[in-house]
Amino acid sequence: MYKNEDLEEKKVLGSGGYAFVNLTEDEELKFNLGVPHLFLGNIGRLDKTRFTRYYCNKCGKEYPGFPIITYENPNEEITKDVILLEKGEYKCKICKNIIAQYRKFNK
Repeated sequence: MYKNEDLEEKKVLGSGGYAFVNLTEDEELKFNLGVPHLFLGNIGRLDKTRFTRYYCNKCGKEYPGFPIITYENPNEEITKDVILLEKGEYKCKICKNIIAQYRKFNK
């Protein structure tokens, strides 16, 4: 998917902090909401190897590497024809503060 493409480090925001991740230009365009910021919640689950560092608002510190990434696949019907396929969180490794949450739907 991204092995043959150029990756560029981008700052992506969450409600409890932010992270610096390596994204392709296509990914950056796909996840852009039309504002000058990218959001982890919009990107969804990224492989931990894509993270270079993250910042936790609760600790007030930046850490190297990746946050804790947890997710589940509930396959829960929200409304007719809309199914919650995956929900997950990015958490600080030190204090367990939620950096960002994401949801992935079938539509």
